[in-house]
Amino acid sequence: MNHFAPGSNPQESSVERDRGDDLSVALEAPGTDLEQYNNSRSPHPAWSSGRWAGPYSTYGLPWRALVARRRGMVVGLLPLVHQRSLLFGRRTVSLPWVDAAGLTADSSEIAQALVQAALGEMRQAGTTRLDLRQESPLFDWPVERDDKLAMQLELAADPESLWKRFDPKVRNQVRKAEKSGIVVETNPEGGLARFHAVYSQNMRDLGSPPHSLAFFARVLESFGEAAEVHVARVAEQAVGVALTLRNGDRLDIPWASSLHEFNRLCVNHGLYWHILQHACRTGHNLFYFGRSTRNSGPHQFKKQWGSVEVPLYWYGLDQSGHPLTSSAPPGESFGLAIRLWQRLPLGVARWLGPKLISRLQ
Repeated sequence: MNHFAPGSNPQESSVERDRGDDLSVALEAPGTDLEQYNNSRSPHPAWSSGRWAGPYSTYGLPWRALVARRRGMVVGLLPLVHQRSLLFGRRTVSLPWVDAAGLTADSSEIAQALVQAALGEMRQAGTTRLDLRQESPLFDWPVERDDKLAMQLELAADPESLWKRFDPKVRNQVRKAEKSGIVVETNPEGGLARFHAVYSQNMRDLGSPPHSLAFFARVLESFGEAAEVHVARVAEQAVGVALTLRNGDRLDIPWASSLHEFNRLCVNHGLYWHILQHACRTGHNLFYFGRSTRNSGPHQFKKQWGSVEVPLYWYGLDQSGHPLTSSAPPGESFGLAIRLWQRLPLGVARWLGPKLISRLQ
């Protein structure tokens, strides 16, 4: 694809425009035809789905999509959310808190029209940059950061075949979890409350604000049977949790947490093995471990299962449409904030976290 040439009226409103060739771009709320287009064009459509309108609304963040139509038919889609933060500035994002949503279009011409419309939408909303998170390359733009990658595992038709592919060390750690009394259940009674209790405590311990219980309740409500909660427990105490999302032929695990004081029991190995078996038995071909920083602890944990790296194409554009390439990893700039957050009483972290996370990506 050729590099998109900026400068073609980025201040023009994206609410509706006629290009003279039957192609129009308009800003729309979720709709049935948008969902049908998204499902038919994307192999992993969950993250671009209009179903996110419900969860985002818990933070007062409207989900809207720039929709390209030709003779009334959808030919391109770009979901957008505007965020404002004193720390990160004013951004238009597709989409916050996900690895890949971004732009889907039937042609390069349509993709360029959507980007131009998004630049106009930025100007109207008063944001200063556009973030696009793509599953595949867009034009010939350079990615803004290359230290983030995703990990994905090809599944087997049955769990036993998958088990035989694991490194002996992984199998030993799974067995240790089982001998330690780790029991994992999918969609147990009271599972969402138990999920949030462990998740929010783990996020506090990591020094990061958590999503609200209401946010996750809307995820389950919006995605129905496609979203499931998994709880690992010792006796009756929840010690590890995950929320998975069916995403085409792939099972995604966007949120998972465990209590650090139970690490010696190999909680995460027991939890993930249960979910991997579940993914095989429910007909998924792939398991998506999600995003990691290269060579980090989470990256190594995901790699030991036999997963392979999947590149992420994260692009940032300024108001003129020029790709941004100078963003550096946060590094130690957040070190003090992380340490202060880790010292918060758990109740305060659970109350304050959702008020902050709506402004974070």
